[in-house]
This record gives sequence, C-alpha cells and structure tokens, in this order.
Amino acid sequence: MKDEECVDDRLPPLRGNGTRTAHKISNESSKVSDEESPLLDSTRNIKSYKHRWYVLVVFSFAALLHTVVWNTFGPIAQSAKAVFGWTDANIGMLNNLANIVYIVFMFPMAWLMDVKGLRISMLLCAALMVFLTAIRCITSEAVPATWLINIAAMVNGVAGTVPFAGPALLSATWFPPKQRATATAVSSVFTYLGLSVSFIIGPLLVPQPEEPSLNMTDILHINSSSEMNSTAFCLTPAANLSEVRSGIMRLMYIECAACVLLLFLVVVYFPAKPPSPPSLTASMARTSYLQGLKRLFTHKRFLVILVAFSVPTGVFGVFGAVLDVVLDGVGITQYHAGWMGFYSTAGGCVAALLMSRIADLFLRRMKRILLFLFVVATGATVWFVLLRLSFIPFSIVSLYLSCIMMGVFINGSVPLFYELGCEASYPVAEGVTAGVLTIANNLTGVFFLSVLQIPRIGVLWMNWCILGSVAATVPLLLLFTENYTRTDIDTQKIIASEPDNDAVSNPSIQK
Repeated sequence: MKDEECVDDRLPPLRGNGTRTAHKISNESSKVSDEESPLLDSTRNIKSYKHRWYVLVVFSFAALLHTVVWNTFGPIAQSAKAVFGWTDANIGMLNNLANIVYIVFMFPMAWLMDVKGLRISMLLCAALMVFLTAIRCITSEAVPATWLINIAAMVNGVAGTVPFAGPALLSATWFPPKQRATATAVSSVFTYLGLSVSFIIGPLLVPQPEEPSLNMTDILHINSSSEMNSTAFCLTPAANLSEVRSGIMRLMYIECAACVLLLFLVVVYFPAKPPSPPSLTASMARTSYLQGLKRLFTHKRFLVILVAFSVPTGVFGVFGAVLDVVLDGVGITQYHAGWMGFYSTAGGCVAALLMSRIADLFLRRMKRILLFLFVVATGATVWFVLLRLSFIPFSIVSLYLSCIMMGVFINGSVPLFYELGCEASYPVAEGVTAGVLTIANNLTGVFFLSVLQIPRIGVLWMNWCILGSVAATVPLLLLFTENYTRTDIDTQKIIASEPDNDAVSNPSIQK
C-alpha cells in the first residue's frame, strides 16, 4: 500500500505501513467530511491477521528455551556440585552472570528492537542460543566445562533480552487492544513455564548423586523435625559419578537440539510486523529512543510501577532458581524442590493467563487486579517463611501449598505490570519500556544472588528478603495513579496528539 499525501500540513508523518498518527481535532476540524478525516482513514487500515498466533507461538518458544537454559543447573545443583566440584556460590553465579550481561546489553537491544524490528532481533537471539548451548556440549571435564558453561551463561544474558523484554512490543505490534494483555501474558508465561520445565527435565535426566549413609542420630533428627511420611523422603535412584556426568551431558544435548529448532522456525517465517496495524496506536509513531529513555526516568508514575514490579518479581525469580539451596536445611531433596518449583511456576502461568484475560475483558482495571494478587501473595509468603524457619509446625504439604501460592500470585502479576507500564509511559515505545522494566528486574536478581558470594552468609536471610519484597509492593500500588492513554486512543475515547517533532522516530522496519 502506497503512502498518500497528507491533506493538512499539520498532520504527522505516515508510519511504515501507510497509516497516520491520530491528532487533536478542533471544533472547526470536526466539520471535515468522513472521507477527509485522518482518524477514520487510520481506522480503515486496522486489521488482525491469523498468522499472528504463529508469531506468538515461536516467540513464546524462544522465551521458554531461554529460561530453561538460564536455569539448567539450579534444579540439579547437587549433581552439578558432585561432577564439577562447584559450591552453592558457583550455582548462584551462573544465573547472576546472565543477569549482569542482560543489564549491560538491554539498552542496545532495546534500540535494535525499536529500530530494526522483531525479525532481526529474534534471528540474533536464536543464533546466540544455538551457539551457547553448543559450546556446553563440548566437554564434561570439570575445569574446561566450568569455563565454557560460564561463557554460555554470559551469552545467554544477551540472547534473553528479546524474549524477556519483547512481550509487550510483540502484543502491541500484532494484536488488537482486547487481546493485548492476553498476548503479553502468553509470551511472558512461557518465560516462567521454562522455569517449570527446567525443574522437571533436570532431575528426570540427571540422577541424584550418591549420598553418604545417615547414622541413627541423623535419622532421629530428621524424623523429629518434620511430619513427613516415609515416601516423602524417597530420593531419586542413587547413581555413580559417571552416570551423573552422562545425565548432565544428555541434558546439554537436548537443550542444544531445541535451540536449533527455534532458529529454524525463525528463519522460515517471523516477520517484523503485519502488513496493516492491529490498532490505532500501533500505526502511530513513538518517541525517539533517547527521548523515550529520558522520559521514563523522569516519569513519576512509571517509576512507581518500575519499583513495584522489579523488586518482588526480581527477588522471587532468583529465589525460585535456588530453591534447592533454600530448602536444603530442612531435609528437602533436589527432587522435591524441583517439583515445588514446577508447581509454583505452572500455577503462576495459569494465573497470569487468567488475570490477563480478565484485564482484557474489563479494561482499565489492572491496578485492582494487581492489588488483589499481592495481598494474597504476602499472606502466602508469610506462611512459607514461618514454615521454613520452624516458627510453626513443619509439614511438607503446607510447604508445597505455600510455595505454589507464592508462584501463582507473584508470577501471575508479570504481564499486567508490562501492560500497565506501557500504558503509563505511552507514547514511549513498548520495547524500550519493557526493556527498562526488565533491567530493573534483573538488577534486583543480581543484588540478591551477589549476597550468596559473601562467605558463610547462609540462606536464612533469603526468606526475610522475599517476604519484605512482596509486602512492600502493596503500598506502592496504593500510591499509583492509573491512566490508560493508549487504551483510550484505541477505543477512541480520546484523540491523541502526535509526539513532539524532535522526539518522533520513524525508522524503516525490515521484514
């Protein structure tokens, strides 16, 4: 479709697909006939395409694989320590390296998504994932494997920028307003579903290392410190070191093959954007990259959302990754810790989809939904901490339930925070907004995991940290003032002016 000449010189420039930015209409301009109305001209070009669902599936697959690779060694911490001679600090540092590199590369990658579009960004992401999983397959010898695995963790930090920060951009580019939150939820959910998958495939493919036999004193201590029945203490079948090493390499091969499949899917078909926009705001130019960043860091309402999102989700994300370490002191094996992590993350995925669908059906209600989620999440976290620190009688069932509830109500909030942040910061580009949100999220995780590097720090502090981070979100949400400018434009409740001329960027998007 060719661009048409603007009827009025005051109209903003056309965007890549030939639609105009909406603008404020005076009383005089309301007399213009329908045929000459730039707003109606824009709405005539709005269309949703069925292949948006394929794009969403491929993007979600990338998000899942990134998290699986990121959390490869957390669920098999005991096996990795036995094979590579690692400590808890080494396990935590692997996740930390990815987070640190993510923070460094998120700004240039946000620029890449904003300027070059999703196709180029996804191709780079998929190629990096194939590379980093391939180098982990080279050897299982302790010293060289440790170096290669650490390098792979850093590369994964770069690869993760697109699937972790891109959900809001993808939904705004491909989906109509009443499907945006749901689309954001689907791709975000797969990020956390990858955490669940890692908790399952790791312990299933990698055997538990042989444990030294317990003496009678140890057995009496275990029995007196819990109400678990004998089946709850069943470990995965013991295996020798050679079998454990083979299991780890088998896991490396499977993850590498999955990443090759992802690259193939992206190469075959993954366009940067649809031929026509799915909404009015999708056809409107956004503020330039640098102006957008400046606006975000001076926008008080967005900063409230930034803190409310990044602190609880950042802490809980890495808390779940080292759940085996957190629960090791109460006699919970990596097998049971893995299932707790799986159920809590899977529950969060279901909650995210449900709450986002509700948010799509009942527009402009995200703050109320988030308040509900975090009030319940605070109660669940209090329950978990009291159990873990033995302030109340210990029960494996209660531990499972409290952990699952934390995952349900904390992870269930993630896509809503993305959408609420984009609403608050509009007309800043969604990729830039989500990039800043995820940088703050990863910074929180880096600080949390860095504390593990302190000698003899222990793990009890983690419980108080997760409790404080979740509880602090409730007053922050109460202070936040809602404003849904983007939704109002798309539902034609208001007619928006274009961004300032010196702040508008209109790059050519590669398909």
